[in-house]
Amino acid sequence: MKRKNFSMKFVRQGIAWVSAILIAGSVSFSVFAEEGTTVTYENLSQLLIEGNLSLQQANDSYETNKKNYQELLDTLREEQEYMKFLAKQYEGTEEEASYSANASILGSQASRISRQIESMNRKTQTLSLEKNIDAYTMTAQTLMNSYNQMIRNVEAKEKSVQAAEAAYQATSKKQSVGAATMTDVLKASDQLSQQKNLLASYQQRAGQLRFQLLSMLGIEDGETVTVGAIPQPDMEAIEAIDFESDKHKAINNNDSVKNVRRSYAGSTAEITRKAVEEMESTGNAENDIQAAYQKLQASKLEYQAALDAYESAWISYQSLQKKRQAGMLDQTDYLQGEADYLQALSDRETASMNLYQAYESYGWEVKGTSPAH
Repeated sequence: MKRKNFSMKFVRQGIAWVSAILIAGSVSFSVFAEEGTTVTYENLSQLLIEGNLSLQQANDSYETNKKNYQELLDTLREEQEYMKFLAKQYEGTEEEASYSANASILGSQASRISRQIESMNRKTQTLSLEKNIDAYTMTAQTLMNSYNQMIRNVEAKEKSVQAAEAAYQATSKKQSVGAATMTDVLKASDQLSQQKNLLASYQQRAGQLRFQLLSMLGIEDGETVTVGAIPQPDMEAIEAIDFESDKHKAINNNDSVKNVRRSYAGSTAEITRKAVEEMESTGNAENDIQAAYQKLQASKLEYQAALDAYESAWISYQSLQKKRQAGMLDQTDYLQGEADYLQALSDRETASMNLYQAYESYGWEVKGTSPAH
């Protein structure tokens, strides 16, 4: 399998909420034209090691390291802003909480990278290869999660567009025979335009996320390239979390804490300063793991609520099918019912991916060797 290396850069698009950044800077593209490839959540680290030229060269230059980490930070911040945009678009609906939760998780991950950059600015040394792999893997996980969520949004919104189109056509016909006003027609037209615009934005965003992810992995996109699904959250593992034990591990694994504890203190003043620094770094590490745990618990509640909503939507959908078979529904009402069901399904899958991502973020904090430290 031949590889070719080259540098690529994104140019920011002329849309306020879109800023496509090529994460890896210089990447190594692989062509899988014959055998194909599937990107799975579990093999992201290996794909990065094999295909990301920036990661391969990460230890060569201190300045290159900082530049690469800044690109990772920009990517996470960009996706966080888009989730905030979606939360605002869906303000007052059930989707708002899910997008807000996702934005919060992305904000925490971005804070990890930001703190790492601050640490790099304080220390004239490169990071270990393991730390670099962790940072790139976490960002790739985020991109893959966001891409899958956007695909679910596209699928649900396509049906919403169909329903809005049918509603507009039906309203126009009613208006032509005096059964609806022009105001009704304009309202239906506005609703159709809104749904079409959201679908277009979702499709564009999905394409950008896919390109960013595959570029980061050093994979040239094509018909033979498949991006797999995000695993389902392990509820037993989540329920079995021993927070006090994990907090102890997170503090002891935290590099800032370890660096302070290992530092030499000879004089009374140095001993005092070291004690203060250890207290501060320990407090920061405890706050980090506490915040990650709280986000995990909030995501779990959102997931449970989405499951309940989906169960209710499923019952309504079954009733919808029966009414259609009995000839009790027109096409407009049926399509709207289908759209409502697919939206509930999308919300369930989004909540599932949010929970999985929150659990992964919690794991990064416990590990201590994550990019946060």
